[in-house]
Amino acid sequence: MTSRSDRTRAILLDAALAAFARRGVRATTLEHVAASAAFTRGAVYWHFPDKTALVKAVFEDMVWPFDIGGELAVYRQSDQPLLLLREVLWLKLLDCLRDVRQRRRMEVVLRYRGTPELPEELGVRLEILSLRALDHLTAVLNIAYERGELRRGLTPIDVAHCLVAACMGVVAEHMEDPQARLERSFHLAPLLVLQGASALEPEEA
Repeated sequence: MTSRSDRTRAILLDAALAAFARRGVRATTLEHVAASAAFTRGAVYWHFPDKTALVKAVFEDMVWPFDIGGELAVYRQSDQPLLLLREVLWLKLLDCLRDVRQRRRMEVVLRYRGTPELPEELGVRLEILSLRALDHLTAVLNIAYERGELRRGLTPIDVAHCLVAACMGVVAEHMEDPQARLERSFHLAPLLVLQGASALEPEEA
């Protein structure tokens, strides 16, 4: 595609994402997207043969905000894997919400995940992203578990689920107020969960 064509496609994707966040996916038509982007309907069809293709393209670069990645070596080498996990998770969350496109994608996901509003194919992809992120969190927490650093009676998967729930709640809260200061609450959410799960004294966790 030419640079002009690339720019047109990017504008259409942004318009579609904004419309999905405002109207919902099912209620948004290609005509809505064309009007919002100030293009003809033909321009939309030139880039996207149908709405399914448009939805797929909008969420193609979706990044799950709680996915810290699968690299475990750095956590194994750390004297404080829980502290490192907290910092990495915090930065991942902030990066996601400071990116306008990722933020809007999460807004749509939080509002409509698990409902018929999202196409089945997208729902499956979101579930895969979510489970992969949970696996990565659990793998890191298992390092702390093996060292006896998790509170007795807790398992890595228990703590991973609590981390996701706490952070998802903070994400949802800030979707309502894009100007809210993210730093404090985003730092506190994983901190409080990990301190509660840690078998170490708070200053060591």
